Amino acid sequence: MGRNAMKGARLVAVAVAAAALLIPVLAGAATASGTQGASTGGGGWVFTATNNPSGNAVFVYKRDANGQLTQTATVPTGGKGIASEPPFGFPIVDSSGSINLTANGKLLFVVNAGSNTVTSFRVTSSGLQKVSVASTHGKLPISLASSGNTLYAVNEISKNIYGWTFTSGGVLHGIASSNRKLTAVTPSGKKDKVGVAAGIGFTADGAVVAVTERGLPRTYGEIDTFAIGQGGGAGKAQAYATKGVANPFGFSAWSKYLIVSNAGLVKTPSGAMPNPADFSQFTGSVATYKVSDSGKVTFVSNAASGGRAACWLIITKNGKTAFTTNTLSSGTPPTGGPTSGTGAVASLSIAPNGHLHLLKQANTSPGFPGDEAFSHDDKYLYVDDPSIIVPGGSHIEAYKLGPGGTIIPIQTLPSTTPSTYPPNLSGIAAW
Repeated sequence: MGRNAMKGARLVAVAVAAAALLIPVLAGAATASGTQGASTGGGGWVFTATNNPSGNAVFVYKRDANGQLTQTATVPTGGKGIASEPPFGFPIVDSSGSINLTANGKLLFVVNAGSNTVTSFRVTSSGLQKVSVASTHGKLPISLASSGNTLYAVNEISKNIYGWTFTSGGVLHGIASSNRKLTAVTPSGKKDKVGVAAGIGFTADGAVVAVTERGLPRTYGEIDTFAIGQGGGAGKAQAYATKGVANPFGFSAWSKYLIVSNAGLVKTPSGAMPNPADFSQFTGSVATYKVSDSGKVTFVSNAASGGRAACWLIITKNGKTAFTTNTLSSGTPPTGGPTSGTGAVASLSIAPNGHLHLLKQANTSPGFPGDEAFSHDDKYLYVDDPSIIVPGGSHIEAYKLGPGGTIIPIQTLPSTTPSTYPPNLSGIAAW
């Protein structure tokens, strides 16, 4: 969205970004040691970030056994968020994966887009404990991904990636051979202008790091791959133009495939901002690409997402179902805003050969449905819904997952105090 927006939305974004600077101090703020009183009980937890330019912080939620959330703490990251992110000026980290939780649920990593750093936390039985704040060796970090004991980030403005190894306790150590520039090619293979980074991630076996790039106003985007060597270092970028698939954004890995959400084609006069309220724009899709261990990318298929601007995507642990958020949804725009949340969350089946089929859709409340996370048992889905276009406060949507890709709404949080949630709410992780 591109993980993007009409001229009027920019004005709204400026206004809400200013309002974000006034975020109140919530109950349960961090202690001097950084350790919080959150308890997982019989459920788990969910994390999201404020992206506050005055000081980024993580909201901590207890997850009950029935999937519902209760906020328990707010933990400063030691870094800053951003008031707006290019190219659309939204007051969020407009990417996939600005928060990353390790596969065992023991370490949490958060980008500080305004101070060009990443913060690591240990996830303990009593909450979060801050461990490291490290430079991303670039400008405007927007997305993180981990595999094994290796973490990578992509920097949007400086157009580079950087990586670290980390200890079991979350201490970060920079990898000298990880600082690599993004690149781009045309569908015919000629050198091209680098697009706007949207997300970074590993292939399922950890052998390759991939970065998606939006290509506005081009009719294709880019997937850069970097083969990972011993010690976690990255090889040089290999670029693949996504011919016929516009604006790739979020993605997840399964088997030898990357499953990628695509915001869709935008047709506007040269230099003009796209209009999200124009329903001929941003027809979303989800594409499959096969990736070799050397980083070679091969297109497999592309399927409709059932809505507009498919921007975030995650896959169940069994690799059978993908869930994407149609950020501009598919409903009739309400007065004063481009999205109603109708049909905004979609599920798609994944065949063994990587082909996709749209299954079910569910609504969100009015907003800007974005990043997603599963509980560790794949029973519940959580969607971060910042209020960057539709006023009323950012919130989290909770769903129970059923057979055949069924998506059952169980909670919209908060239900009564939206003013306490900043419009900058960015990224989400769950256990």
